[in-house]
Amino acid sequence: MQGFELEFEPYSIICREGDPSNELYYLQSGKLLICTINGNQVKAITRISPGEFVGELSFFDGKVRSSYVVTLEKSKLIQIQKKEIGPYLPQWYVRVGSSITKKIRHLDNIINESKLRRSNSDENKPLTIEEQRKLFEILTN
Repeated sequence: MQGFELEFEPYSIICREGDPSNELYYLQSGKLLICTINGNQVKAITRISPGEFVGELSFFDGKVRSSYVVTLEKSKLIQIQKKEIGPYLPQWYVRVGSSITKKIRHLDNIINESKLRRSNSDENKPLTIEEQRKLFEILTN
């Protein structure tokens, strides 16, 4: 896979909510947490395991990051930059990715505005108070 291999220690910030970016990340090893901050509460969205991608929304639509990505353990990722791989992607693939991304962002807005809750699975189980405190400190400094 084309890209740059990166290694991170536990509780390293990979992406910050609101930051501009168009990189895609592939997790080779480790564990990631996708989360947001609401006031002084850190809300877990999902946990990412090896073999999964993160950053696909910004990769396809070029908009700012919609959440934080933090390592939960020592992790190895491959960073794929759109400017490097973009010329090799078929236009139909880019259009499909952009269309899906638009729908996902729209559904995320509906979920957030209606305050719907996702079911609690291992991937999106709530954080403990201690985990929230630690992550809040890391994310806000």
